[in-house]
Amino acid sequence: MVRALLSLVLIGMLSGCGRTSGPSFGADAQAASEAIATAYTTRLPASDPERHAIVLAQTVYGGTREENSAGAIILCSQNERLAFTAMNRITHMPVNAPMLYFKKDGSLSQATKREMHRLHPDGVVQDGRIQVYVIGTPPSDVMRYIKYDLGYKVRQFPETDPVALAELLDRWQAAMKSDHPDEVIISAVDHTDGIAHGMGAMGWNAHMGKGFAWVMRDSVPEATHRILARRFGQQGAYLYLTGGPDVISDRVAKELSRYGLVRRIQGDDVFATNATNAGYKDFGRTLGWWWGWSARSFGWGIAQAGHNYIFVNPDHLLAAIPAVLLGHMGKHGPVLLVRQNEVPESVVRYLEMVRPFPSGPTATIRNHAWIIGDQAHLSWDVQKEIHRLLTPRGLELHSAAQETDPTPTGRSSR
Repeated sequence: MVRALLSLVLIGMLSGCGRTSGPSFGADAQAASEAIATAYTTRLPASDPERHAIVLAQTVYGGTREENSAGAIILCSQNERLAFTAMNRITHMPVNAPMLYFKKDGSLSQATKREMHRLHPDGVVQDGRIQVYVIGTPPSDVMRYIKYDLGYKVRQFPETDPVALAELLDRWQAAMKSDHPDEVIISAVDHTDGIAHGMGAMGWNAHMGKGFAWVMRDSVPEATHRILARRFGQQGAYLYLTGGPDVISDRVAKELSRYGLVRRIQGDDVFATNATNAGYKDFGRTLGWWWGWSARSFGWGIAQAGHNYIFVNPDHLLAAIPAVLLGHMGKHGPVLLVRQNEVPESVVRYLEMVRPFPSGPTATIRNHAWIIGDQAHLSWDVQKEIHRLLTPRGLELHSAAQETDPTPTGRSSR
C-alpha cells in the first residue's frame, strides 16, 4: 500500500503543470504505471528517448516561478555523439537547460511541442536572452515553429560532426564566460564504448561546466588541437581521459601532454570506469601568486555515505544522456552504469564503500538513487538490489529486496 501511494505521488509529480497555459505531459500510460519509489530509490520511467527527456525536464523544472524554471532548452537530434557533446558544454550555468529530442525525421512530436510550451524558458542573459539552442540542421518548418509560433529566441549550432561541434561550443562558451576552463574532459569519438566510458565525466561537466573535446582512439583531430591550444598558462590545461589505453591509446595521451597534465579516469570496463569516476577527485593549485591563487577541484570524490546517484543502462545512451540533468539541478550526484538485470561487481564494490551505518541518520536520509527508464531499461530486481546497497548496514530486513514484484498497475502484489 505504501509503495502504491508513493507511485501515485511520483506520477503526479511527473505530470505537474508548469506556469504556462499549455497542458503538461508526463510519461506514457504504461511507463507511468511502473513508477515506483522505495525509501532510497525513485524510478523515472519512459519507453523511448523523447519521453525520457520530457520526464526528466518535468522532474527538474516545475516552471512555476523563476527559481524552478529553465534558462533555455537544448534541442538535439537523436544522435548519441551530438547529444553527448551538447550536454557536456551547454547544460551548466549560466544556460541551465534540459535536453529535448527531435523525432528521428527531424520534426517535433506533439509531446515535445507541449513540453517546450510548458517550460517557457527565461532566456540566457549572458547570451542575449536566447531561449532555445538547436543542435544540427532541422527542417526549416521546425525552425519557423520555434521562432514564430512559440516566439522563442534561437541560437543554432549547425554542426553535424561531433568533433567540430565540440570546438564550436568551446568558442561559444569562452565568448560568453570570457574564459576557457583549464580542466578538459577527453572522450574517444570513434570507439564503440567511448561515450559509455565518458558518461560519468559528462555528468560532472553538466554539474560544473568544464571543458570537453573529442579524440580518435589513435589520433588527435585538428579541431581538438585548436581547443587545447587556447588554454591559458605556462602549465597549460588539465586533461582527463575517459577510459584506458584500449579506448584512448597511450600514443594519444603522449600527444595531448604537450598541452598540459594528462590523467586517466579508467576501469576494466564501462561500469568500472564510471564507478571510479564517482570516487575520483583531482585538486590543487592551477594559477596564482604569493598573495592568492585559484583552486582546481575536479571530480565528485565521493567515498562516504549520504549522496545521490543516477543509474543508467549503457545500452540505452539516448535515454541516459539527458539524465545527467539530475546532477546539475537538485540532488547533485554522479552517474553509475548498470545492466538491465544486473548490478556489476565494480558498482557493487563502490556502493558497499559508501553504504551508511545505522548510527549515521543524516547520511542515511540523504542516500538516494534515480533509476532511469522503465523495466525494459532497468529491471525491478536491479532497483531492489540498488535499494539494498543504499540501505544502512544491518537493516536489510527492511529493504525492498524482501518485497515481491509490482503488478502492472504499480501496486505491490502482496
